[in-house]
Amino acid sequence: MTEKKWKKYLAAGLLIASVGLVTVSQSQTVLASNTDAKTVVAATGGQPKPFTYVDSKGKLTGHNIELLKAVFKKLPQYKLKIVKTEFSSIFTGISSGRYQLGVNNIAKNAEREANYAFTDPIFKNSYVAIFKKGSKLAKSVNSWDDLAGHSTVGSTGVNTSTAIEAYNKEHSDKQITLNYSAEDLKAQLQGIESGKYDFLLMDKPMFEYYQKEYDMDLVGKDVTGDLADVLMGEPYSYFVAGKDDTQLVKDVNKALKEVVEDGTSKKINVKYFGSDYSPTYDK
Repeated sequence: MTEKKWKKYLAAGLLIASVGLVTVSQSQTVLASNTDAKTVVAATGGQPKPFTYVDSKGKLTGHNIELLKAVFKKLPQYKLKIVKTEFSSIFTGISSGRYQLGVNNIAKNAEREANYAFTDPIFKNSYVAIFKKGSKLAKSVNSWDDLAGHSTVGSTGVNTSTAIEAYNKEHSDKQITLNYSAEDLKAQLQGIESGKYDFLLMDKPMFEYYQKEYDMDLVGKDVTGDLADVLMGEPYSYFVAGKDDTQLVKDVNKALKEVVEDGTSKKINVKYFGSDYSPTYDK
């Protein structure tokens, strides 16, 4: 596989969402004033925080959840119900008709596009390479080759791990040491902070959130060069629906545009990330 084909293939298959190992235990209903409203069941994995999570009071919340509720406030013809399930069950549930929407900071890939419908983008992502403060590596990383010979940590199936796996497959003489871990993101970041690992590739808004929460001895560097080419091949995340739910997708898209244009999306982004990651839509 050529370098160009590798990047194209990987960009098509990147996943932004992290797999949530949780069970169905949470349900919220947003009542509609219209008594004839059609119920829409939206499923989420309940992580990663702050996109979707259960707060200290046991309530589902987060960026994606608040944005979804803001969208459906503009759609009185629907009654929204949000449930928590395993991440993989979101897709099987949509296929079976149990759920009408998936909400988990989900990115497109070729397989998903073949089987599901995507709304317009809900979030525009960006990536950073994370290093311990003072790391010499942080001053020289502009490409995948610069990371060769160094170690990182990641979860199975997430986009950054997939990217490193693809790189290693094509560069047997210049490997990046990927340590798989079931630890949460905070623990992984602490591994960088302690020097256990050399670097971590992750979403920039997620890093900003964790830095705000925990003030770790870390520094984030925006990805550039072929790092950016691969990781930013598909920078958006979406709500996901069934292939035949064309009217629902059309209605959600209309409301999404409104919450972006009226500043609601920006307000939610700033609340969770300190910056606005709202997508832009053509007029």
